[in-house]
Amino acid sequence: MNRTCACNFVRILKKPAHCCDFNPRQCNCSAYAWHELGLHYLRSMETTNQVWWEGADRCADNWMQMPRDSRTWVYLANRTLTAEEVELFVNGLEAFMATWEAHGKKLKASWRLSGNRLLFIAVDESEARATGCSIDSSVAYLTSCSEMMHQPLDWFDRQNNLYALDGAWYQASNANFWALRKSKRISDTTQLVNVVYQAPGSCWGEVVIPFSESWHAEMW
Repeated sequence: MNRTCACNFVRILKKPAHCCDFNPRQCNCSAYAWHELGLHYLRSMETTNQVWWEGADRCADNWMQMPRDSRTWVYLANRTLTAEEVELFVNGLEAFMATWEAHGKKLKASWRLSGNRLLFIAVDESEARATGCSIDSSVAYLTSCSEMMHQPLDWFDRQNNLYALDGAWYQASNANFWALRKSKRISDTTQLVNVVYQAPGSCWGEVVIPFSESWHAEMW
């Protein structure tokens, strides 16, 4: 491969994006080719596998009746669950919550699963408060869920950002997400999956929101 010229764009794309020893000052290539090479590099930061199931939203029978000031925990899995895995997970979670206790007192709990990936767990603490041991038991349960899945499943990976562009869903790590934002590939209107819920009752609302309304916007 000729590594001093970017005129043959097809050959450029075959070269690893991070290994760029071209010298643009010694090349007669058009600005378009360099622009496209930059886009190729940015897109290499993204994962385009099935990262979010649009419209998939399930919850426990008592989810909508839970007080909006219930104590909530939010988890984003490192991948989407298949339809079969969702059934296994939901059945197991229901069984766990049926026996979930804190110091011998049953916890009034509920759940919501969005996009086959974003999980909310809520506890109405007006009757019994979730203690450290009871929270640890829920963490242990979620950790053990990977054993029943076809592929490893991690509910505690904090490095994923999910967003939509041109009708398709993408995933990027924290570092790559900020690079994409800085390059303006991600704009204020880009739709993304919200994983930070601060206002009481917000876990019962929309989970896909514009970048401008997310916690990310406060960083820029």
